[in-house]
Amino acid sequence: MRPFLVVAGAFAVCTNALDTTGENKTQQLELAAATDGTCYWQVDLSCDLEDAANTLRLGAENECDVPIPVPTDNYVEDLRLNKFDVPAEGRASQNPFVQITGTNGKLSVATRKSSWYQYVTDAASVQRDIRFNGPGMYDMAIVANDYSGEVTCVGCIAVLDKFRPRFGSAGTCPDASSSPQKVTKVMTQAAFDELKRLETGYLAYTATSNVVNNPNSGGACNLDEDTAPVKKSFYGREKACDDPSDLCFSSAMLGSNLASLKTAPFTATSSSLQTAYATLESALNLQCTWCCRKNSVLREYFTKYFCPDDYSAPSSFRTVCAFDNTLPNKCTLNACLEAKGADIVTASVTVKGTVQTASTAVLNALPTRPVGSDVAKNVYYSIPCTSFSTTDTNCRYTAKLSQLLDVTRAFPTTFPTPPSTLDVKDFDFWRYNVNGRSFVKWDPLADTALTFTDSTTTIVLEAWTACGMAYSTTFTVNLYLHSTLACSKFPAMWKVVEKPGVQGTEGVYCAYGGSDFAVLKLDMAVADVLQQSDTTVTGSYTGVTCNIMVKPTGGSDTSVVRLLQDSSSTTISKYYGVELVSNPSTAQKTTGVVRCTFTRTPRSNSLVLASAATGTDTNSIECSQTFAFTDCDKPELNGANSVCQDKCAGDAAPGVYEACGGSVVTSTATTTLLKTASTPTCCTKCSQAMTCNAVGSTDIKRCEPPSTPLLLAEMDEADEQSFAFATLPVLLVATALVAAVALVVAKQRANAAASATESQDAYYPLLE
Repeated sequence: MRPFLVVAGAFAVCTNALDTTGENKTQQLELAAATDGTCYWQVDLSCDLEDAANTLRLGAENECDVPIPVPTDNYVEDLRLNKFDVPAEGRASQNPFVQITGTNGKLSVATRKSSWYQYVTDAASVQRDIRFNGPGMYDMAIVANDYSGEVTCVGCIAVLDKFRPRFGSAGTCPDASSSPQKVTKVMTQAAFDELKRLETGYLAYTATSNVVNNPNSGGACNLDEDTAPVKKSFYGREKACDDPSDLCFSSAMLGSNLASLKTAPFTATSSSLQTAYATLESALNLQCTWCCRKNSVLREYFTKYFCPDDYSAPSSFRTVCAFDNTLPNKCTLNACLEAKGADIVTASVTVKGTVQTASTAVLNALPTRPVGSDVAKNVYYSIPCTSFSTTDTNCRYTAKLSQLLDVTRAFPTTFPTPPSTLDVKDFDFWRYNVNGRSFVKWDPLADTALTFTDSTTTIVLEAWTACGMAYSTTFTVNLYLHSTLACSKFPAMWKVVEKPGVQGTEGVYCAYGGSDFAVLKLDMAVADVLQQSDTTVTGSYTGVTCNIMVKPTGGSDTSVVRLLQDSSSTTISKYYGVELVSNPSTAQKTTGVVRCTFTRTPRSNSLVLASAATGTDTNSIECSQTFAFTDCDKPELNGANSVCQDKCAGDAAPGVYEACGGSVVTSTATTTLLKTASTPTCCTKCSQAMTCNAVGSTDIKRCEPPSTPLLLAEMDEADEQSFAFATLPVLLVATALVAAVALVVAKQRANAAASATESQDAYYPLLE
């Protein structure tokens, strides 16, 4: 009999039957034949591939445990050993046997030719021979035969790929979240190393070798939301990576990025040189971003296989791009290194030590040090002028910034180690402006001189890199004038020493009482000429030279004579005698003009002077003072010293009350003279010797007679015997004699003739 049970009906079906013993829990179906002899499995059967190895087995619990038709036979099935069975292997070498087969057009699977005994006692072990190693719609068939007949029941199982690709354990994902965040770091060695580590971890994590997926699954697919990897370098545009495995953060890329930073942000003629800080800084910062964005999402094509109810071959299956967001199947690297100026170069500027020394000397030369002065940050310089000038070459300071400043620049200690030796000078670029005017490009190694003419000049100095400003400082160059030389106190330095009780009229001074000369006193203090304010220096006083000219008032000038020359004294006190003019004649008034020239040497700035000024400024001033002298004494009759004066008239030696010592100025018609110092002597023609005595408390001396009247002495010598008889007649004669002597003196003083008429002419003026 054939090995199946015939059941009446319109078509064949497989009905469930359970093992009543409870020992075999496997679902069983009895084969039933349609009237046309065709048998079918249950419809809408499917199993899922859920592991990476595709170990899906037919009949295995929790794998592909679907109802399979159960073959029966009245003879070979009844737990009997059939002729061709191989009991040890649970198979039969030929009929009778039971076998299950399947194919999806690409893959074919089949069980062994199971013995009836093996299949009846453990159908599942036979069914597990079927391993579905790939998704698809499998056409299934179970074949049962005995020695003379065979029955086949066909079915369909849809094997669905439910195992989605995911990443394995290699590497480290920087960000596996559904909303990855951008990582931005300042470019340092540590940050560079970290991003290298993140990228290395990303590449290892997303490598094909780290993708876990089952074989024979659908190919990888992407959605529109999946972005291609992109990268951006310094001074470059964002662009797609040629290869996702290309490194963004590598030593080679570091070298390439650093090379791009040798680009100057401005040139001497570019408009960017004048760009304001905020605008230029923002533009350069945007150029200095080094970014990498890589995103990997594991998706695969999933085909929804199914078995048609009528067992007909479907025309097509729906395929979608599948993704399971509960799995570790996405990874993002979105990181940037950003650099600003100070991240590339550290720079600083200080005033040179020699300049600081010179500036300190200038500040010390001021009466008080200006509040807030700092020689380490500013320059202080004195110019040999008393007023500022833009045209006078002496009144300016010319120097290069490189002569004033020490520039320090280096890569930051945190800077990524470049792949080769780099020169920091290739990465920093300088500009400056003076008093807020236009910026000028500056090269500390090749600059030109600046000229400073104002009291204070403010310089803003900036160091830039291709990524922005690295350093900025402001310093000033301060110029200090020399104090103004002034003559305002010069007149007060000169005083005329007059005999007490004898003073001239306004503007005219008297000769010293009884003498034919005036006495001048000089009390000079250098500080009265080299006046100083809080904001000026004085320089070094080099001396004073004074000349004097004496002439008749209203007369022609005479030559001058050196009155004083001194190069060291800060105060001078001296007396001078000035004789009234008498050669070739006397005058009603005598004029004396004193001119003094004061000189100084400006402060030396040798330590800081960078460019010598042309020309020389002597820093001198000439002060003058004019005096008018006259004889304020009235003529005398029968003066006590008349006889002696007469005898000494015209003598080379000084006569009565004439100058005999000290600095005495005399004059001729063309020349002013300073009498040479000699041993003081007086005229010796008088009966009693005169002495050369100081005039008051001065060092000017004049010849003075003794206290005994010289007139009586001279009379004793002339007529000693007559004078001894003191009778009235004699006295009358003596009186007449006195008149005669007075007449003789007048005659001798005037160098007149001996006639009586001439004597009368000299006499009257004397009595005036």
